[in-house]
Amino acid sequence: MFFTVEKFERRVEELGRRRYFGLMCVAPFAAVPGRLGENEHYYGAPPEGIADEGEKFGINDFFSGRDRYLWLEKDLVLPPAKEGCRVVGLFDFGETGDGNNSGFESLLYVDGHPYQGVDTNHKEVIFTGKEGEKAKLAFLLWTGLEGGGSHRTFYHQCSQADVGYLHCNTDEMYHLAKAVTETLRLLPEDDVNYAGLTAALDRALLCIDWDEDAACENMEQESSFYGSVDRAYQVLVDELSRMKKSTDITVHAVGHTHIDVAWLWRLKHTREKAQRSFATVLRLMEEYDDYVFLQTQPQLYQYVKEDCPELYERIRRKVKEGKWEPDGGMWVEADCNIPSGESLVRQFLHGTRFFEREFGKKCEYLWLPDVFGYSWALPQILKLCEIDTFMTTKISWNQFNTIPNDLFWWRGIDGTEILTYFVNTPDEGREITDRFSTYNGYMNPRAVLGSWKKFRNKDISRDTLISYGYGDGGGGVNREMLAMCRAMDAVPGLPNVKTGTAGAFFWKMHENVENTDRYVHTWDGELYLEYHRGTYTSQGYNKKMNRRLENKLLKTEWLASLAWCLGGDYPQKALHESWECVLLHQFHDIIPGSSIHEVYDDSRINYGKAECRVEEVLENVLGQLTEQNRNSDVLPAGLNRYFFIYSACSFGGRELVTVPVKESGRFYDGKGNELEADRTAEGYELLVDVEPFAVKNVTFTVEDTSVKIDSEKREENSGVSQPSFIYKD
Repeated sequence: MFFTVEKFERRVEELGRRRYFGLMCVAPFAAVPGRLGENEHYYGAPPEGIADEGEKFGINDFFSGRDRYLWLEKDLVLPPAKEGCRVVGLFDFGETGDGNNSGFESLLYVDGHPYQGVDTNHKEVIFTGKEGEKAKLAFLLWTGLEGGGSHRTFYHQCSQADVGYLHCNTDEMYHLAKAVTETLRLLPEDDVNYAGLTAALDRALLCIDWDEDAACENMEQESSFYGSVDRAYQVLVDELSRMKKSTDITVHAVGHTHIDVAWLWRLKHTREKAQRSFATVLRLMEEYDDYVFLQTQPQLYQYVKEDCPELYERIRRKVKEGKWEPDGGMWVEADCNIPSGESLVRQFLHGTRFFEREFGKKCEYLWLPDVFGYSWALPQILKLCEIDTFMTTKISWNQFNTIPNDLFWWRGIDGTEILTYFVNTPDEGREITDRFSTYNGYMNPRAVLGSWKKFRNKDISRDTLISYGYGDGGGGVNREMLAMCRAMDAVPGLPNVKTGTAGAFFWKMHENVENTDRYVHTWDGELYLEYHRGTYTSQGYNKKMNRRLENKLLKTEWLASLAWCLGGDYPQKALHESWECVLLHQFHDIIPGSSIHEVYDDSRINYGKAECRVEEVLENVLGQLTEQNRNSDVLPAGLNRYFFIYSACSFGGRELVTVPVKESGRFYDGKGNELEADRTAEGYELLVDVEPFAVKNVTFTVEDTSVKIDSEKREENSGVSQPSFIYKD
């Protein structure tokens, strides 16, 4: 057929333009620069007095700078309601170059309340429920950062700030025709559905009055066009229905936004990204009842809870409605190579406890799409945390070897097996067959069909998963993705497309594996990522502080527990918050060293504060455990004094211990054996056999003699550091 698909593409583009009408520019805005300290972030309502203090900011004006903020404000009356239409705003404040940090980001407030994130990928705002009302629009714009390298200035030019109408049926026709056209680009011409799809779309488009003289200023002028689109849309729906889409393949779609807690931006920027992204999710959920959104990482929820309680309460309501899925297991999506085993367990402890406390939700799976390799210990840890499923995508980035399955059992060190699933959505801009996959999926026929074509275990399951939405820097799902999701489910030649939770999909995978008679493969060993290897050697200070605090926290917790058993106070809040600082900085772009320099300036400060807090707690605990020793008087000869030697090390052995006593005497262990001891200016030095994380009882009998330590033994132990031993009589 001669350029038929090309003709369809031109008509789809025209539908995309003409679905909007009656657009009126609302610029200029009143503009006031944001005034923040270097380490501050924005939260709360817009400031007062923008209209009084601000300068004018209009179309073609530039918003420029580096890490700069700008408040825009406009009072207006929104257009009245119109049957078959939605009141819509279209805003484009510009971009500079390409990449994750190229475009503007902003949060739109309506009448002082956060309404939606507006950015390069989310330029459209639907004002449902506010038709014909007075409204105060306020935008908080951010220029962004260069994301590494030399500092540079961003120049964002405002090109659109319109309010008008979206014709609903034209919008539906646009997305359905777009889905059909893009499907035709993917199907071979001899496919059983190709001819039928071509005929169906051609018949529908022929119903439209494409009069080029009609101006798109209002619906009345375009009445013949929009009336014909209504008819064409019904024709296309009927034609596709008659084709009777028949397939047992289902692509399960869950909305998602992968927000790197720090990467090409600082932690303070992530707090703002979370507000923008979550506001957009909540706004779109009001428009699409079938929209289901997944967000992992309790750290992000904690940020929003602190910075925008209004948004957080709305999130909690959506969780109760089953539209917002809080799951994923860990406090952050953590690196799994550098943190200790105890830290990995704490990631789950803090993560699962947060979800249960805040949302009443028990975690069912580990969601780590972007982490740089996966420890062999994870299956055992997951099972002990009552988590049965693991998901990732990053492993497809391997430099040389490709793991040959997408659905398999992963066997851990102790033989524990966890069902593992690799999301295999084709990366935009790459061939469908390319081994690289993405967790930031688009909702289009290429992604849906490619997800099934790339799936390597078709004999076990006829289901695949797409997590869709703009990610890395946040933003998430836009309205076009949701509309395309609905449209593609009606197109023969594509798999079924169903929205739902990731948890429901993983349960489906368990059922498929349990019910199949096909062989389900097992991977026995580490899931090593052949990529990003330099992250083990960069930012060494960060790695050193992580290990130092891991050890100090374990030691302090153990000693604090002993002190509590003896009647002391347990410093729960201080230890809990210190652990969360450590867990936060184990995020997979922080501790490996793959973030911008400013992130490590921040982490140095945060680690320092956490260490000071832990040392303060440790000092207080030691004070409780050694109080009697410090206040004891000199004892007369023949009396005994009893010491507890607390070993907070994770290893045992013979160690040199200093005991601060004033009298002369002998030391005996719990079995009555005399210990080697030497008198010093500080008291006595003992050679003691200690066990890891244990308490050893030592008796001191006041006398005038003691056994001397052999000089070779003294030299052998003279370099041993003794921060792990505490004494109490």
